[in-house]
Amino acid sequence: MNASRDPLLSEASEGHGGFTLVELLVVIALVAGLTAFLLGNLSEGGNGATLKSGQAAVAGLFTVARAKAVSSGQPCRLMFNIDVTSDVNPARFLRYIVLQNQTGSGWETVTDLYFPDGVYVVPGDFGTLPAGLFSEGTESWIRAGGSGTVLRSTVLRSGQISNEAINSLVAEEWVSLSISAVGTTAQAGDLMIASGRTRAPGTYTAGASPVELYHRDSVCGLALSSYGLAVLVADLSGF
Repeated sequence: MNASRDPLLSEASEGHGGFTLVELLVVIALVAGLTAFLLGNLSEGGNGATLKSGQAAVAGLFTVARAKAVSSGQPCRLMFNIDVTSDVNPARFLRYIVLQNQTGSGWETVTDLYFPDGVYVVPGDFGTLPAGLFSEGTESWIRAGGSGTVLRSTVLRSGQISNEAINSLVAEEWVSLSISAVGTTAQAGDLMIASGRTRAPGTYTAGASPVELYHRDSVCGLALSSYGLAVLVADLSGF
């Protein structure tokens, strides 16, 4: 017995109309970010709420990147802008993240986001970091527990730094977090988010950081496993 197919179901199943998995996850990520912001405003005050909102946003973007990689069967990557001297848009430094999917013609941008004002990603332990990045001094950004190791985003590694023109005609310095076609990553570790402020022009020398990170004890972020699973880390003690 041949049952007629519902045209709406047929259209959705063939990819014409309806929402894709990635689109649904984008909506979920936005809702999660808004929820974190609203709840934080009620319980923690403005600064803590904004930081948690940034944490939720990057967690959602990572989830979308992993889903996109698995659904497309092609690697994805999150690109974090770390160009301290770029003239493209100074607001990109440590705040701008781009999700890209690999295609036959190269890397294609899927979506992007800016952290809320006053929220920045803590860079990796790159060996050289711009002067003035940490308000309390580089030596004070140490992990909890007496290990003596520096407090950095260990998923962002020197070997993943590249110069590329992304959403711009000018090449800038980026560091990538790569996700394989099966949703795993070889860059397991911590992705840290911190509060900060833009330094006023003329108050720092050329090549120094235009951003100052502060409130070391209020950092939060994600712990990423090699399987591509992300766990929210609420505060410094979790790192």
